[in-house]
Amino acid sequence: MIPFIPAGASVGLRILKTLYKGKRKIGKASAIVADKAGKAGFTGTSKAITGASKKIHSGSKIVGKTIKKYPKGSSFAGGVAAVSFLDD
Repeated sequence: MIPFIPAGASVGLRILKTLYKGKRKIGKASAIVADKAGKAGFTGTSKAITGASKKIHSGSKIVGKTIKKYPKGSSFAGGVAAVSFLDD
């Protein structure tokens, strides 16, 4: 068995955990902001924030499913992003 395959899968699952934590924080924060905007009388802004939050949530669900389906590819993409970030 190739030793890099389990390592790639574990990195992919760590990315998935981090994605879930970030999604949860974004959801809570956007709900609080939308609630405050609605109570302040900015109903249009509240609707826009809620709509954007729902789109972000659905997009992150798609990314999560893709990471579960291709854990090695997602760890490769994360590594490429990290290297390009550190190079610049």
